[in-house]
Amino acid sequence: MPRFAIRERLDVFEPRRLIRSAAAEVGFRHSCCLELAIVVSELVSNVVKYGIEFERLDDCESGPGLVIRATDIGPRFQNIELAVQDGYDDRGPIDPGSMLRRGGLGTGLGAVLRLSDSFAVDYAIDSKTITVKRFVKRPGARGRR
Repeated sequence: MPRFAIRERLDVFEPRRLIRSAAAEVGFRHSCCLELAIVVSELVSNVVKYGIEFERLDDCESGPGLVIRATDIGPRFQNIELAVQDGYDDRGPIDPGSMLRRGGLGTGLGAVLRLSDSFAVDYAIDSKTITVKRFVKRPGARGRR
């Protein structure tokens, strides 16, 4: 499983390139490969100085897919329900004037949640790991790939 040290915002390019390539190899359509690149971009913007990794998975019902894990060092989310809403962080609305200074695409964990088939946050003493899964055949989406 590739693992990438994320030290600055420019470190997003190699994981984005490789997730698109891995997604194509697994069988994702081109548009889905681009969506997974967005997921990686958002997670990397939240993980500067930490790490991101991904690997192929196979599920008996959903078939092939990818799992992406992003780990950062820092406190727990104060309110994960807020954090997954566009324009919010875990404390509430983000000032639109500060959006450009924050880096990322501005959609944050909301985009990660929408473009993934599963989303989980696991906490350790001084860190948290976000794990997302995306399958070629999306669960619960009849006829959609």
